[in-house]
Amino acid sequence: TSKLEVNVEEDISRKIQVCPYRVSSQSSVVDDAEEFAALEDPDRRLESVETGDEKSPTISEWYRLQSNTFGATSFRRVENLLDAVEQTPSESVEFDFNRCGYTNLHVQIVLDGLLQARPECLTRLDLSRNRLLNVSLARCLGNVLMELQSIVHLSLSFNTLDDDCIEVLGDALSNSGVRLLEAAHCQITDRGGSLLFSALLYSDCVQMLDLSWNHLDTVSGQAIGRFLSTQKTLKELLLAGNHLYQELQCTVPLLLGMIGNETLELLDLSWNGLRGEELGRALSKAVQQSKLKCLKLECNMLSEVELSFVVKLAKKSETLVELWLGSNVFEDTVLVELVRTFMRHPTLLVLSLGPFQFIPQTVAKLCRICKRKYPAKQIIYQGVLRAKPARPVDVQEMLLERSRFLAQKPKKAKLKRDLGHLMLQFGDAETSLLTREEFVLALKRFRLKLDRALLKALMDAFEAPKKLVDTGAMALKYLTKHPTERPIVKSAKRKGQK
Repeated sequence: TSKLEVNVEEDISRKIQVCPYRVSSQSSVVDDAEEFAALEDPDRRLESVETGDEKSPTISEWYRLQSNTFGATSFRRVENLLDAVEQTPSESVEFDFNRCGYTNLHVQIVLDGLLQARPECLTRLDLSRNRLLNVSLARCLGNVLMELQSIVHLSLSFNTLDDDCIEVLGDALSNSGVRLLEAAHCQITDRGGSLLFSALLYSDCVQMLDLSWNHLDTVSGQAIGRFLSTQKTLKELLLAGNHLYQELQCTVPLLLGMIGNETLELLDLSWNGLRGEELGRALSKAVQQSKLKCLKLECNMLSEVELSFVVKLAKKSETLVELWLGSNVFEDTVLVELVRTFMRHPTLLVLSLGPFQFIPQTVAKLCRICKRKYPAKQIIYQGVLRAKPARPVDVQEMLLERSRFLAQKPKKAKLKRDLGHLMLQFGDAETSLLTREEFVLALKRFRLKLDRALLKALMDAFEAPKKLVDTGAMALKYLTKHPTERPIVKSAKRKGQK
């Protein structure tokens, strides 16, 4: 009854082969089914392509084959992009993997496919918000950037770029055609920033760098200064939200590197905690000797000392078009001088005092005159402060109003009292100075219940020398605002005898 047993009586000449057929586990004899089909080896197709025996697969087919080989999921979106690259090579294609959540393996297979096809139409590669970059993938991405010189826009924002990844990508970017690099919120360290700017020192393609909200510090600031002193193509540099606040070691070398730079047009140093007189001097000198058009210094807590230098550089700069100074400490005199300078400047068109800034009446009047004379100029602010200052808080009146409310609206109706009657008693008393114990006792006799905190604050507000309570002043203040008539005393009626 073995599964390999064969009935010899039916066909004695049949040769016994070693498992030539499928064996079913549900039967006790050999199943007369078809022979096993040989499994296809994925590597054979690649070998046949190399030898020319088979037609070369398309990029999407190669992508699916590689995904099956490494056990990764193939995505229809990626296949459509690869088909578009192959079918329409003349049209520009953008690989947008923002928020896709692809793993390192998925992205690496796609980048290998791009290296296989070498398209000339790929212009933008967006890998932001995936948290996927490691050293291996950075090398693969660097190879793609160096081989495909058509990629001009690379976005890596909201990824984690350690120093090793930055070193690999920096070398690749220096030999690539990337013009716009976005690496905001990438946790780039001070050493990583220094490596990146040192690698891009002699790049002849880069035009915009966005390294906002990283951890660039002193060493990076010095590297940025050297980078700006030799760079001939950079137009925009965004450095908001870093740690470039060391005045002499970091900020001043960074700004002095701008001197003689004729290509930089936008510099964003917002949210860096910039302060100091040396900063003002370096900023004024750098802006005057450069071709800068837009300067952003928002949210740095600049005071009157630094803003005075900003006014001077605005007067002497011949190319400045936009000046953003929101969320700093403005004095009235500095604001007036700043708006007057803006009105007279021939090239300045935008002055931002902050979308939440309130300006005084004198500055608002200058802004209205500027808007009427020069309609093309724009001043950004929130609103105008009132001409009359706010009324000061009268603590005594506030406490008496609270006591009056509690006396008229008690929890029980039978406890309702008119506080003015008590004040009349205080006014008629022979002495107006009571001790704290006597004042509390007078309230108990009047059957007025106040909480301890309010009672203590009321006695402190009308305190006289030697810790006495001035009830005369209290009565005068209350009755002046709430004049009260004296209560009518009803005579007691005698009951008749039955």
